Amino acid sequence: MTVLFNVILPVILIAGLAALVQRTLRLDIRTISRAAFYLFSPALVFDSLSSSRIGGQEFAAIAAVFLAVTAVLWAGGEIASRMLRLEGPTRSAFLLSVLLMNAGNYGLPVTLFAFGEEGLARASIYFTFSAALTASLGVYLAARGRAPARVALRRVAGVPLVYASLLGLALSLTGVALPEPLAKATHLLGQASVPVMLVTLGIQLADTFHARPDSVHLPALATAVAARLLLAPALALAASWLLGVSGLTQSVVVVESAMPTAVMAVILASEFDCDTQFVTLAIFVSTVASLVTLTMLLNWLT
Repeated sequence: MTVLFNVILPVILIAGLAALVQRTLRLDIRTISRAAFYLFSPALVFDSLSSSRIGGQEFAAIAAVFLAVTAVLWAGGEIASRMLRLEGPTRSAFLLSVLLMNAGNYGLPVTLFAFGEEGLARASIYFTFSAALTASLGVYLAARGRAPARVALRRVAGVPLVYASLLGLALSLTGVALPEPLAKATHLLGQASVPVMLVTLGIQLADTFHARPDSVHLPALATAVAARLLLAPALALAASWLLGVSGLTQSVVVVESAMPTAVMAVILASEFDCDTQFVTLAIFVSTVASLVTLTMLLNWLT
């Protein structure tokens, strides 16, 4: 009940309020999503990475599990998208829904409630890699929906989130501190990222529910949600066992891997003109379903 009221309910309230406001104000979703993508999100990622002080061995263990799970999910997602006969923007939306998890504004509070400050420290490392995944592979897959692979790679090079991740990670590993005014400005911008992304989600949900329900590829949606909530944590458990990761670190990476589709996925879908309706529904359905799956998983792990 603590997770429900302190983590899920605030998310639902913000997104729901934005959806209600959208019915009367008709806000420009593209302008808001571009501000989140090019300004607020890079600041959040840079602030999180640059302030992290985690040991190299723990960092490497979490990285190894994360990369193993991502590789298997990507390969499986590509195969599933072909079997489901998905093409172009819908195929990109499907892969974004499978690969990008809400490790930040959902995953970090859950791990804090479940495992305390030590769990939160490890979850922050996982969030680092999920942010890097969004900035690189996420951008590539989103851009690929309407462009050749070579053009999509060029789009990745023009995304500030990539450079924010690299610079933040460099500062974290070297221990170099930013000047205080710059650090405070970056932190303030980053704090705006989560509410802006939730507002974007609410607006997109409001617009989505005006569309015809038969325009959504339901088998693909069910597959994406199942992969995100069931397959991903199972893969994390297997990878951590094979790589010798155990104890608290194993529990954290399994729980973080079980997070629903990231709100950032709809930002990418909107920015690169993917199937935003599919991504939005994947976020909504996986978030609601995660109330059950995460509760069961946490009861098993703790």
